[in-house]
Amino acid sequence: MNNSKTTREILEHYYNEINRKGDWQSLISDDITFTSTGQITHTKNAYVEATSKFLQVVKHLKINEFIVEENKACITVEYSLQSPSGNTGSCEVAEVLMVNDNKIYSSCIFFDTATFRSFMAQG
Repeated sequence: MNNSKTTREILEHYYNEINRKGDWQSLISDDITFTSTGQITHTKNAYVEATSKFLQVVKHLKINEFIVEENKACITVEYSLQSPSGNTGSCEVAEVLMVNDNKIYSSCIFFDTATFRSFMAQG
């Protein structure tokens, strides 16, 4: 691994930036592999687009579990959500992330898509 920061430091910075609506995108590798709901993408633009859509309804997040082994981490996060019409809810997410050269180069996300889609359908 060729990191000047630890995997934990980079990922803590990433989630802090998301929580404060900051510059989380600068921590994403240009060729990130992103796996979500049966779909795999391989570019930063695709990851940023998908993540930005989700983050539009995120009010804040809370990390529940944070397990790091070398350049890999498994993190469970509880996202507090608010829809455009003001409905509130939460979404539990598990992410497996990999870091190299101070950037996230792999993300695999797991969450209850049916519950999230139902929340979004309520407006």
